[in-house]
Amino acid sequence: MQFIEWKPEMSVCSDILDGHHKMIIDCLNQLHPLLEAEGNDDEIHAVVEKLENFILVHFSEEEQTMKHVGYPGWKEHRELHDQMYDVVFNLKADVEHGRSVDAKALFELVYNWLLQHIMGADKKYSDYILHPRKEQGVWHRANGRDV
Repeated sequence: MQFIEWKPEMSVCSDILDGHHKMIIDCLNQLHPLLEAEGNDDEIHAVVEKLENFILVHFSEEEQTMKHVGYPGWKEHRELHDQMYDVVFNLKADVEHGRSVDAKALFELVYNWLLQHIMGADKKYSDYILHPRKEQGVWHRANGRDV
């Protein structure tokens, strides 16, 4: 049994982004049993590295999608991504440098962030995916030319 199960109510109405979220959940499901035993630093590092690499791809794709469908809160959403990336990057750095990592506390942080992020912040752009508005990544100059 998985520790975290994907549920249909987690969908953000994008097969690609839903697939990314499922991959992140898979990483957390891989990490969870490793935290129960000692001496798994190499395996924990591998999962955290996979998570770090994958969230970079996911965050970029999600931010581009939000801009493309005209979601007005994409910049604030990007700031949430930056905060989460810092958490994962710092964990990876700790593992690489042999520093003690409270992996259970980190797991809880990532787990809570994931569920709150998907069910809260990510769900806000779902309607924009279903009903795109004008792209928000374009700046308009006073002379009428788009930048």
